[in-house]
Parts: sequence; structure tokens; C-alpha cells
Amino acid sequence: MTGRQVNIYLQEEIYLAVRHLVGPRKISRYINEAIEARLSQEQSQKQTELERKLIRGYQAMAKNKKLKTELAVWEETLKDGWK
Repeated sequence: MTGRQVNIYLQEEIYLAVRHLVGPRKISRYINEAIEARLSQEQSQKQTELERKLIRGYQAMAKNKKLKTELAVWEETLKDGWK
């Protein structure tokens, strides 16, 4: 696996808790997995929100088309009444 080395700042309590939980030589892997999980979650939330926006947009367009069709019918009815 390729990667980049970065320096990060952790509060002392967080660092000690992680070190106690996973061990001193596994902190990088733990942090990487935590970030990966969080990124996946946020990307999924953004995708869900995009889908909701698209659905709302399509529903609005569908309603608008129905309105246009109904107005066209009324226009035709009014034209027939004036003949």
C-alpha cells in the first residue's frame, strides 16, 4: 500500500486512548481506517442528498408538465366555446 506521511495533532487523552486500544505500533492504521470510514459515510450522505434533490426536481417537473397539459386542455375548451 502506498501512502503519504503526515503530521497530525491529537489531544493527549485521545492519543493515549487510541494507543491503549490498538497498541503503539498500530495507531497509523487505526487512524487511516477511521478516516476511511468517515469519508465513506460522508460520501454516502452526499450521494443520498443528491438523489433526494434529483427526485424533488423530477417531481416538480412532472407536476409542471401536468399543469401545462391541464392548461392546454382548458385553452382548447375556451377556444371551442368562442366559436
